[in-house]
Amino acid sequence: RDELAFLGDLPARIKIPPMPLQERVQLARALAARYQRKITDVSAWRPLLSYTQGNPLTITVLVGQALRDNLTTKDQIESFVAKLRAGQSAFTDDESQGRSQSLGASLSYGFDSAFTGPERKQLALLHFFQGFVDVDVLCFMGHPEADYCLPELRGRSRDQGIAILDRAAEIGLLTPRGGGYYSIHPALPWYFKTLFDQYYPNPLPATRAFVEAMGELGNFYHGQYGAGHRDVIAALTAEEPNLLHARHLARANAWWRSVISTMQGLDQLYDHTGRRADWARLVNEIIPDFVDPATDGPLPTREEEWSVVTQHRVRLARESLQLDEAARLQGICVKWGRRRAAPALAVPPQSLDGEQRNRIRTLAVSLEQLANIQRESRQPECIAGYTEALGLYERIGDTHATAVCAFNLAQAYLSIPAIRNLDQAEHHCQRSLDLHDDQDRLGRSKCYAQLGHVALERFNEAKAAQAPEAQLLAHLNTALTHYHTALDLLPPNAVADLAITHNQIGEIYRRAGDIDRALPHYRDAIRYMETQGDVYRAGGGRFNVAIALRQANRLPDALEYARAALRNFETFGPRAADMIAKTRQLIAAIESAMGPKPGT
Repeated sequence: RDELAFLGDLPARIKIPPMPLQERVQLARALAARYQRKITDVSAWRPLLSYTQGNPLTITVLVGQALRDNLTTKDQIESFVAKLRAGQSAFTDDESQGRSQSLGASLSYGFDSAFTGPERKQLALLHFFQGFVDVDVLCFMGHPEADYCLPELRGRSRDQGIAILDRAAEIGLLTPRGGGYYSIHPALPWYFKTLFDQYYPNPLPATRAFVEAMGELGNFYHGQYGAGHRDVIAALTAEEPNLLHARHLARANAWWRSVISTMQGLDQLYDHTGRRADWARLVNEIIPDFVDPATDGPLPTREEEWSVVTQHRVRLARESLQLDEAARLQGICVKWGRRRAAPALAVPPQSLDGEQRNRIRTLAVSLEQLANIQRESRQPECIAGYTEALGLYERIGDTHATAVCAFNLAQAYLSIPAIRNLDQAEHHCQRSLDLHDDQDRLGRSKCYAQLGHVALERFNEAKAAQAPEAQLLAHLNTALTHYHTALDLLPPNAVADLAITHNQIGEIYRRAGDIDRALPHYRDAIRYMETQGDVYRAGGGRFNVAIALRQANRLPDALEYARAALRNFETFGPRAADMIAKTRQLIAAIESAMGPKPGT
């Protein structure tokens, strides 16, 4: 792929301007009149009218069928739409009405006239795509070197693929979006399902080819995102329904490697956009597919996939503050990784093959993840894990992973009291920044934010030492410059990082005594935290606002924010005991400063 620059505005390319809802309602009511019916409850019909995307012919066919079937309630109509989305034959499109009234007759006429038998068989594969078609996926299904190559598509070039899809667009089967991308109108899955059943009485080979192709796409985008090409999020957003469908097919057919590969791209998408609850649901669904419940080790023959799933479990445990559980699972991964990597570690770096590098990388990732958990638990032992992981990444020449690990090591020197060293933190953070590719805006943004954190900590130390005002101001200005640089680099959908950065800028303004500049950043931070469902950090944001308002002697507002923060923290119970105690102390201090209530 060399179209990454094209992906940035992909969502804009795949949108179709809809007919206004009011006009759809008017057309639906006119159709109802033909059947001596009235549509009075518009809300019941809204799911179907939204589904049609305002296409007049689609409204005519689908609303007409719903009326003939005497569908009236919202549940009935939602069930009808669900069948359409699944590609099921939810209605009988009466082709005897002719091409002016029948969607099926119109499409069949154009399809049969425009394509040869072999071409129709190729286009029947569009049945697998969930509203969005990428020509590269279709071509990969026929790649001669693919594990599951369909004879119908063998050796088909990208240009040939685009040519046939463009012809399909000419008769209304697709809408071209440029760059080899197409959209399928949501009313058409039933038609492609009919074609597929006609041409593929044995659907398994074609299904396997589609799943494998989507798995390759998931792996590709996962690698591109990891290498700093954040623009692939646009393509992943469009591909999400296809990846989810391929994952479903992979699980149904016990194609375990493909279950993981289709989820690779979804991992990056959900993480980047803060959809952690959606990701947790996907991970929890597949745990029984790979994990022995008695040992938490791998099921037979599924070790590689188990390793990936366990890493996902560890991360979810960390995010829910279950650090002991995360450390337990990660320890299992480290032991497994050491056993597998031992032979490769005995080979000189210049002689390593791809499999050996991968085993060393797996061990390095496991060590780094365990060190991350130890760092969050304030354990100095994390330094040994980070140092070993850095050496392994350098051994296999993985520059990006080295940059990320150096960043995490900087965090350890910054956050663990027993080994706190701001010079070491700044050194490793600068090293990470130097190793990041210039195109990796998100990675570089994180480094600048970390440098801002170091400068803010230098301010705290200088203030405690009663340093001159000019020195304090210099540290705050350095921190503010770094954080604003980080904010400028962040893409608008990186909600987790936007939340953190806005919160830190608010902190800087608060410490400078400028509450009016601090509050908008605090509020933006809370909004981004809630967007991603991060209740704990939203509580932390409200806690910071309460402190800032208390310092500004705006006590009623401070009390409101502090009580809201306490409600957030209390949802975590004992796991947030420290912040619950601190927030209660803050509430008591504010209430004391406000004095007794009138009449008490």
